[in-house]
Amino acid sequence: MPKIEKQPIETKLSQWGNSKAVRIPAKLLAQIGAQPNDQFMIEVKNQTLVLTPKVKRPTTIHELFEEWQDDQIRDTELDWGSEKGSEFKW
Repeated sequence: MPKIEKQPIETKLSQWGNSKAVRIPAKLLAQIGAQPNDQFMIEVKNQTLVLTPKVKRPTTIHELFEEWQDDQIRDTELDWGSEKGSEFKW
């Protein structure tokens, strides 16, 4: 785990095309696990710019369950409710 930087680090506002940009040192980004092309929310609170990593939401069923591990253990048979149509009779 990267060392947590507790002292403010100086940077400056630069011109980038028609916009402005602030460089964020890599060691600060490493502390929050930021990667290139990550998205952030930026807002002003109490006359201070606040930059917050945007929460990445899964876009596919595979992303949604990528860390899920099924132990295949069931205490009881699942109750799927009563029959509604011409389901196969066991």
